[in-house]
Amino acid sequence: MGVVQINTTNINILTLFSQGDFSLEELSLYLNLEKKSIYKNINSINSFLKDKNLPLISLTETIYSLKLSKSEWENLFRRTDFITSDEIIDYLYLKFIHNGFINLESEKKILNISRSSIIRYFNNIKKTLETNGSQYEYIIGKGLKLTFLAQTDKNIFSKKLIKFFIKCDFSLNHSIFIIDLIKDYNINKLLNNLYTIFKDLNLPTTHFIISFLCSLYICIKIFGGFDLKKDYDYSSFSDIEKIIKFNLKDYDIEYQQQIFYFIISLKRDEINFEPNTLSKAFKTIKEIKEKLNLNDLNPLLEKMLLKKICFSIFKYENHIFKVKNVTIDSKENILLNILESILKKYNLNLFFCDKISITQIIEKVIIEHNKTSFKNILLLFNEVIILDDDYLKDSLYSHNKKFNFHIEPTFFYKLNPENYENKYDLILSDEPNLNSKIIVVNSFNSIQILLAIYNHIFDKTIEKFSYK
Repeated sequence: MGVVQINTTNINILTLFSQGDFSLEELSLYLNLEKKSIYKNINSINSFLKDKNLPLISLTETIYSLKLSKSEWENLFRRTDFITSDEIIDYLYLKFIHNGFINLESEKKILNISRSSIIRYFNNIKKTLETNGSQYEYIIGKGLKLTFLAQTDKNIFSKKLIKFFIKCDFSLNHSIFIIDLIKDYNINKLLNNLYTIFKDLNLPTTHFIISFLCSLYICIKIFGGFDLKKDYDYSSFSDIEKIIKFNLKDYDIEYQQQIFYFIISLKRDEINFEPNTLSKAFKTIKEIKEKLNLNDLNPLLEKMLLKKICFSIFKYENHIFKVKNVTIDSKENILLNILESILKKYNLNLFFCDKISITQIIEKVIIEHNKTSFKNILLLFNEVIILDDDYLKDSLYSHNKKFNFHIEPTFFYKLNPENYENKYDLILSDEPNLNSKIIVVNSFNSIQILLAIYNHIFDKTIEKFSYK
């Protein structure tokens, strides 16, 4: 029996198993593959793992898992043959633009692939460059030299670097070839400096933002970066500029300046994604608002949802395969179906885990948006001592000042339920069977009470949108 070769699908499946355990149905959703194909690939992977004397993918009841130690996972993904076709193209593209020159014969040896394969991969890159207006020339006996780099290719170069840095943040499966390409930039030192800047400015950040700023550092070195200056009065942000210059004193003035412009845009709460990505996200949000009666949505909630959709589009279009294994209930599934119909309408696709995350954010948005329909809330408790529980009252008010809470003993309600009719938007009690409309709570904890209220708001809202 010959040596088992690992392929792109095998690597994607192993990338999943490095992040969790999955059922066959979940693997099919996350990988967008038929179950028969997954079976075949798991068998192939197990043959490979057996050759390397490593534990195999196992099935316990309905869940597949691969139990490797941390060092075994790391050694597996450090292998030079553990590279997908997508990662090969990214590496060759980045190296050609970064160095301004490439020798395909040398790269064939570095990647340990055939001549026909390296030509096929690089033809993909040449097509991209030519479409975008970039130019190159062939130097006899040496290789290809880049002579002009178009703006679109500058953007793509940055996006491929962002993709690499994001993957480094969560996945073992990131390119050792790109690591070697950028090893002289001392990214770890830059990360520490950026962390200090954001901490000093008390400015929240994400791994996408930090990945962009690391990418920006390299882009400035290669082609001068980007024009991030807007039509603002920057003089009022001199204190921020001083903090940036102090923490980045070992870096180019150009990098300091572009970081400054970028951070001011963050302070102004702008969404820093490409216009094309933003356009797709805005269309999706508009449709979500229309379908779920969220037309006068709070701008802060809308911006939160917009950022998540933008990042999800970026991940899918750039093949950033990050997975969070989550389950959803039947009511959340209604939202998922609505979201999928919207994505289909605009010919968009996202990773399944991102669809779930967006669905859960929409659930939160629906609850926040519909809180105003429940103002006066009555809490009926058998435990009379609860009436004197000032901590509970204070805690409820501190968590949500939009509700007017009233606390009374249950026996008052039993004596005369009519006194309570039409006075309250919602009634909760620790005693079951009082009334079919009363929500039963099993705890006097303020968090549990609010959770019961929020679940009720979501349940009542989602009933209107049940798809048949």
